[in-house]
Amino acid sequence: MNATSTSKLRTYLLACTLGVVAATSASFGFAQGTEMRVNVPFAFHNGSQRLPAGVYRVKIESEHLIMLRGDSVSGFVTANPESGKSSDKGKLVFQRYGSQYFLREVWPANTATGQKCVKSKLEREAQIAQSKVDQSGTQLAINQQR
Repeated sequence: MNATSTSKLRTYLLACTLGVVAATSASFGFAQGTEMRVNVPFAFHNGSQRLPAGVYRVKIESEHLIMLRGDSVSGFVTANPESGKSSDKGKLVFQRYGSQYFLREVWPANTATGQKCVKSKLEREAQIAQSKVDQSGTQLAINQQR
């Protein structure tokens, strides 16, 4: 198999696995039916997928899976439960590295349990690149007066 077919096969297997997980996890009842509608004013990444700015329906499918559905694109995000303070309004939390935004957390309204998204390889790379930029500092020339 060449690299392209291997990549396509991996993508197909991942999609099948996520579909099975979504179908079988529905019986566990973790925040099922929790769906939010949010207008995201910037393009962002969910895992390695880049999504355009727009209105999205965000639904927690199971304890470890979040579905995002926009007008022209949809995708899944793997996540882990996170405890916090309950709020009457739901929220999405994004992390910004340079000009790139990554979905980090999903908090439904009226619950103290949210979802913290698993960092993708792309996000870890962006985080490392940003830390190198932040560490570069600024140099100033000193004029010596005599």
